[in-house]
Amino acid sequence: MKLVKKDVIYISIIAILSCALIICSVVFNMPVKKEDNYYNIKCNSFAVQNANLSSGQIVFLGDSITDFYPLDQYYNTLNLATYNRGIGGDTTQGVLDRLKVSAFNIAPSKIVLMIGVNDVYGGQKDNAYIIDKYNKILTQIKQKLPTTQVFCMSVVSQSQKMKDYFEDAQLVPTKINQIIQLNAQIKNLAQQYAYTYVDLFSLTVVEDNYLNPNYTDDGLHLNANGFMVWTDLLKPLLS
Repeated sequence: MKLVKKDVIYISIIAILSCALIICSVVFNMPVKKEDNYYNIKCNSFAVQNANLSSGQIVFLGDSITDFYPLDQYYNTLNLATYNRGIGGDTTQGVLDRLKVSAFNIAPSKIVLMIGVNDVYGGQKDNAYIIDKYNKILTQIKQKLPTTQVFCMSVVSQSQKMKDYFEDAQLVPTKINQIIQLNAQIKNLAQQYAYTYVDLFSLTVVEDNYLNPNYTDDGLHLNANGFMVWTDLLKPLLS
């Protein structure tokens, strides 16, 4: 399904609102909850889109990092269509609550899942909580879509620029260490379900595991350079 001009304008407005929302959630320690308006707007949009979408395609499921990923630009040569089911500010609980409208109703043959960074930052959740929710997500996917391939993406790091958002300069490296441990747990969980773990983290970090500044503009989200690294890593697997 190709996007028409009005869809592009709508998505651009939503992306701008999402970026402002996620920065606020990081700065003020406020995770985006499913009751928030943007979450509902996106879920309602997915429900409307689903009526015109084909099953057996590829769903990208996640938060703002996925939300901002222009899939048509990078994956238009694949035989399957790619549907973006990212919601800025979303968490593992948010994804769990919207699996039906985001994936099950269109029964994709492949799901690319990247989620967790907002649990770590805005939600201040520990890894035991995050992995419990992640496990429930994979359990439901296995039950509802037993033949669907799932690609569990590593959570990406953040650049040193993120320190500008916090009074405590040590918060960011502490959170990055948590993400490293979380990724190891996601990898183990993916293997338990016979899903594919995809390590984007290692390809996008520099010294001390900070996100390469060439791959981000705000310290948190990937830019075009970062999306290219993600695409080069993932696209052969989706092919």
